[in-house]
Amino acid sequence: DSPKEREGLVMRSSSPITSLVLSLAAVALLSPSLTFLGLHPRSPRAGPGKNSFVASRAGAGSVGSGVFVTVDIEPDRIDDFLKAMEDDVTKSRDKDLDPGCLRFDLLRDKENPNRFVFYECYTDDDAAAHHKTTAHYNSWADFKASGGVESQSVAKVETLSLPEWSFQQSKSASGRATSFVSLVTVDIKPDSIDDFLVAMEQDVVKSNNLEPGCLRFDLLRHREDPHKFVFFEAYVDDAAAAEHKATSHYKAWADFKATGAVTNQVVLKLETVTIPGSWAFQA
Repeated sequence: DSPKEREGLVMRSSSPITSLVLSLAAVALLSPSLTFLGLHPRSPRAGPGKNSFVASRAGAGSVGSGVFVTVDIEPDRIDDFLKAMEDDVTKSRDKDLDPGCLRFDLLRDKENPNRFVFYECYTDDDAAAHHKTTAHYNSWADFKASGGVESQSVAKVETLSLPEWSFQQSKSASGRATSFVSLVTVDIKPDSIDDFLVAMEQDVVKSNNLEPGCLRFDLLRHREDPHKFVFFEAYVDDAAAAEHKATSHYKAWADFKATGAVTNQVVLKLETVTIPGSWAFQA
């Protein structure tokens, strides 16, 4: 072969590599466009020590449809209520019966024993709608229809608009008791929400990862008011809750609050130890 022919062979043999390099360069240039189209490049999961990767916030574990339902129950109907709710709560956690239910807790107000809060999380509105077609939901609906509920209010929440660290995957469908759950509702100034989320990432992630007495810490956002958020904090007992307030990550939230960016705060203290059995709080 002549030198020119040999040179041509070399160039032809290397052309697939050249094409690959050019293709990768094109993908890199198109990445912003892919994101714009909803094809999210993978990013690391927030939180210390977590190296797994996720694609987008709409994956399994995101709360597309959540509710905090607060009910006052007729005092002489508490036993009937708890019987109905045990059926609803425990069967909602069964993936064969209620596949879109991510979590369901029943909690009792520490200051008003006739007041209870349902904490229900579903993947989306369709999953929440399916829940209302089940036989176990009818246990609650039939009790309510019997006149045992004095009053009811519902707050709709979600985590799809928040970073992935905001909602913790439930470890199992079984239950356990907790003597301290804090439900904190806050209104945040619109221009301070980014700073709020930076502070809360520290508090939420480190509480879940570093505090043995913290059973879970979720941050949720109101669907009807994007400036309103709810902390769902559960601890083994009052001592564990007190220890939480001595940590540096709690200080991240406290320092943010001290800036004056929190325009309103309401705290509800709850528990499950006075509910017979250990089914009310999902482990």
